[in-house]
Amino acid sequence: MHTVYKALAPEDVERIIAYCQNHTIQKGGVFEVYPDGKVTMVVVNSEDEPLENFLPLGAFYCNYLGPGIISLEEEDPDHDGMPSAQNHLKAIKQTIDILIEPDHP
Repeated sequence: MHTVYKALAPEDVERIIAYCQNHTIQKGGVFEVYPDGKVTMVVVNSEDEPLENFLPLGAFYCNYLGPGIISLEEEDPDHDGMPSAQNHLKAIKQTIDILIEPDHP
């Protein structure tokens, strides 16, 4: 189920996408960026591992639900998800919050 995590100005979402594109795994960062027309999926990987062992923590979507919307695929709140999945979702939300801050990136 897709849920809105943050609603931003479209130019702020474009700034976040550009930052993620400039910090992909291939460039030494933790992101994988998959643009598809106006919608962009960003996969966030763990940074604790060597490159060959990177593990995806999860993904967020830009403009999927509308311009300027950052959304997540979240489990049904009545579903008992694994604690690790809940921790990954928390890490994705923290990453998005950092990317949103005007002075970062």
